[in-house]
Amino acid sequence: MKKWFLIPLLALPLVFLTWSYLHREPKTAVAQIKEVKKFVYASGYVEPEDFVLVKSEVSGIVEAVYVKEGDKVKKGQVLAKISAQELESSIKDLQARLSLVEERLREDSPYLRFLKEKVEASELQLRQAEREYERRRDLAERGLIPKEQLEKFKTTYEIHRREYEANLSQYRDAIRSLQAESKSLRAQIERLNAQREKYFIKSPINGVVLSKFVKEGSYINHLSQENVLFGVGDPNRLEVVLEIDEEYVGLIKEGQRVFLSIDAFPGQTFEGTIYSKEGQLDRTRKTLKVKVRANLPPNTPAFATVEGKVLVEERSALLVPKEAVKDGKVLRYERVRSVEVPVKLGGEYEGYVEVLEGLKEGDRVILR
Repeated sequence: MKKWFLIPLLALPLVFLTWSYLHREPKTAVAQIKEVKKFVYASGYVEPEDFVLVKSEVSGIVEAVYVKEGDKVKKGQVLAKISAQELESSIKDLQARLSLVEERLREDSPYLRFLKEKVEASELQLRQAEREYERRRDLAERGLIPKEQLEKFKTTYEIHRREYEANLSQYRDAIRSLQAESKSLRAQIERLNAQREKYFIKSPINGVVLSKFVKEGSYINHLSQENVLFGVGDPNRLEVVLEIDEEYVGLIKEGQRVFLSIDAFPGQTFEGTIYSKEGQLDRTRKTLKVKVRANLPPNTPAFATVEGKVLVEERSALLVPKEAVKDGKVLRYERVRSVEVPVKLGGEYEGYVEVLEGLKEGDRVILR
């Protein structure tokens, strides 16, 4: 009798637990309208607003470097010099030739004086021959001398005239030739001087030398991608350069807010605004650069690494947890029962999914 009496007593807790499991309240969540934000993530660096990389237009060995990192420089200041010995030698040769030409062009130069004296001497002979010829012509017209004698004086006159004209032409041609040569030499010197200026590496802006990539004795190949000698900018005016992946470029616009974190200031977030967007992609990296103005701390180091979140969308949306949705449907909980409801979904937002159709605010859904 004892044995049969104990069996129902042991079975009662099992029946109660089974009934509780089958009728317990399911885990649910309420569909709520919340503010949602969509971000595009990007990485980049801090850069002075007026930052420039100083490159060389010519190849050669660096003869001298006149600045170091941290030096303040002015626009046009020489930062370094590349050796230009052959060019300078050519300029000296041209200048020596020009000096000789300029010396010959002086009116009292031995060269022009000699030519001028030839002209003057031949002019005196011409005038003498001309007078002799005119006297003989008068005599011939009066029949006092034969024509043969007149022709002799005429021939002498013509010889002296041609000689005078040749000497005068030689004198004038010499001046014109010297003037042309002087002009040509000056043009060559001016061209080579302009070329020599390229061997003086100058700062294109006022600023500070933020980086120096060259030292004396280095060889510079101006056609190389490594042709960068200095970085110059104003460290007091900083901006952030972010690189946006190609697939998100269409979402980026000027004026959008950006939230920045900088490795140099861990745990801090800074807000900025996109003010510039480049017009073409980097074909190698498949990214587009945008520039951001932000209120950065004054001690922010140039070229510090930056991570950015660009706010591309901000609006209200009806949200439910992602685990409430399965195969495009949710179980709407109605206290005593659950109803499977198809829903049209939008974007995902940090563990939540937007419901465009199928639910309303306040509906309770079962988490699965």
